[in-house]
Amino acid sequence: MSLSSHSPLRQLIFPSGLLVIAALCSLAIAPPLAQTLVEPAEIMCAALLAVAAMLAVRLRSLRVFLGLISLGASLAALTLMEIPAALHPFCTVLIAIDFAFLLLVDDAFFDWLAVAWWSGLLFVQWAVFLAAVRWDASFFHSELANRINLEVFSFGIVELMFVSAGLALLGRFLFAADAVGSGLLWGLLALAPGVRGSHTSVACIALSGIVLALAAIERSHWIAYHDELTGLPGRRAFNEALAALGENYAIAIVDVDHFKKFNDTFGHETGDQVLRKVAAQLAHVGGGGRAFRCGGEEFAIVFAESDLDNAFDHAEDVRLNIEEDGFIARGPARSQRKRPDRRERPKRAMHQRAVVTSVTVSIGIAEADDRSQPEDVVEAADKALYRAKHNGRNRVERALTPPPRAPKRAPARNELPVIR
Repeated sequence: MSLSSHSPLRQLIFPSGLLVIAALCSLAIAPPLAQTLVEPAEIMCAALLAVAAMLAVRLRSLRVFLGLISLGASLAALTLMEIPAALHPFCTVLIAIDFAFLLLVDDAFFDWLAVAWWSGLLFVQWAVFLAAVRWDASFFHSELANRINLEVFSFGIVELMFVSAGLALLGRFLFAADAVGSGLLWGLLALAPGVRGSHTSVACIALSGIVLALAAIERSHWIAYHDELTGLPGRRAFNEALAALGENYAIAIVDVDHFKKFNDTFGHETGDQVLRKVAAQLAHVGGGGRAFRCGGEEFAIVFAESDLDNAFDHAEDVRLNIEEDGFIARGPARSQRKRPDRRERPKRAMHQRAVVTSVTVSIGIAEADDRSQPEDVVEAADKALYRAKHNGRNRVERALTPPPRAPKRAPARNELPVIR
């Protein structure tokens, strides 16, 4: 698995994984120090969770915010309700269950109604737990003592539920790797010492809150640098990639052929499917190329440390892959389910049945030399793209190396700049 800047392995390890591993190691090495800081740790933990919650609201991460509410409820129960230390493992399990249920929350938008529902459910959860503890605390003690002994290790209901929640979070991350999924997984692992009734429960809650806050920041960073529809790096990432290029590179500009016709004939949802299909092929371009979505139906591929011939071959390969990958376009009649949440759109002539068609792209590609600027290469590749469109589409056209831009003339000492 690659360790590129946005690979699933990197999202899993950095930064949350490294933070949790380092903190847990420090707690294991110096437990007496953590024990002497119980009371100030409670105050600092509450303040940290409050700051992290405000950050989650600002970054519009609903799942992180709900996770922080769960941590805050647990901290309040541990510090205000005087739960015996022997029952702290059950508090940790309740947080693990909450984190697992967060997998059902849609993180695409921030909904205060969902926050109200979640807060109500947490109130019921902790009220039932505290009432059960007051009614018969011996039940929880007996469950802690009831263990299944295997040849290698022993475990009880607390460990079983905690591990089950962790496996659910891990499975969700492997299915759809994202920063929040990684944060929830590592936030749960940060609570692991509390399963054994460790005195570091408050410190672990603080650590879990930090991890969730970092997850919200990572999610915001991903949104800023990636295109939400296709998952490819966006315009900002493209501009930064251009600024980091060396002397030898090639740039390809890719445009979907007849994209407007797809939208007009089949609807914008089908147009979005076309863009995702093209982006999936561009993401696997060879030759060290990295694909970006620049906007609309236009993409770019940056071949760092590559000459024009090598980049041309790989651009031609990806063009063929897109052409040969069949596409089934479905008209708006594919679903008979009524959607009252959607506004009625004016009717227009569209295909009502599925149509098997193909998607093609035109590509213009240009190479840099030691005097070229990235903007010149992009402009030359764009001109080559228009030539590919003019020559029949579904082709790759080369461009000559653009001449370097003339340096701007500095005004003479006595010459005033022109103000427009």
